[in-house]
Amino acid sequence: MAEPRLEIGVIYTHERHFMPPLLTSMAASCEGHRARLLLVDNASADGAEQWLPLFPDARVVRNRRRLHYSANLNRVIEHSRSDYLLLLNTDMYFDPPAQCLSRMVDFMDAHPGCGLAGCRLLHADGSHAPSARRHQTLSIIAARRLGLAPLMRRTISDYLYADRAPTDTFACDWLSGCFLMFRRETLEQVGPFDEGFVKYFEDVDICHRTALAGWSVMYHGATYCYHLEQRASRKLFSHDARLHLKSYLRWLWKWGGTPRRRAA
Repeated sequence: MAEPRLEIGVIYTHERHFMPPLLTSMAASCEGHRARLLLVDNASADGAEQWLPLFPDARVVRNRRRLHYSANLNRVIEHSRSDYLLLLNTDMYFDPPAQCLSRMVDFMDAHPGCGLAGCRLLHADGSHAPSARRHQTLSIIAARRLGLAPLMRRTISDYLYADRAPTDTFACDWLSGCFLMFRRETLEQVGPFDEGFVKYFEDVDICHRTALAGWSVMYHGATYCYHLEQRASRKLFSHDARLHLKSYLRWLWKWGGTPRRRAA
């Protein structure tokens, strides 16, 4: 049997309450395209096999030991063979009538220069959760981390492409890593995630490398899914906030403070 056109990578460690709504709604959102689930069992205590019946074509990739986020994403890439690969957070779910996955495959087919794409994201209450971003600057970091956003609304609006309607389609600097659909040829050219980014900025980095390789990074707002965003790094002195700062410093070391200029 031919390989599916789309493979979907999900990492399972202990997120039991997210799995049923994610997998059942995902299975109902790809009509017209054969899809396969690549479920990484990140050394979970209860085993990922229990979730296989929720998706028609599913395989488990087992880790002997627990890996960090970027390394797990690379485990998915290592085992994927399809035309398109979607890397997806567990805290997501779909609206089957929207047929998000089918429409995203159709979008990639219609835009051969697009190497990496994301859809519109919604919070559980239906409000827009911006997924397309411009590259972060020190002023954006300050606005988001130090509670200065109310005083820097124009900076935040520019960062989140607030000048574009949520339903628009456009090229962007980077996309939230909770939903990243790659073209196979792009991954073969760009390579895997930089595992030096333990958590955070791994999505920014691979989007930037995709653009440097000549592919478009595109936001497609004509379809959507839901993201139950956790924002673990929101608290200034939390462990995740420290990881975020460490990853940003690595980003600055790797690309400097003006990545858009370097890309040009």
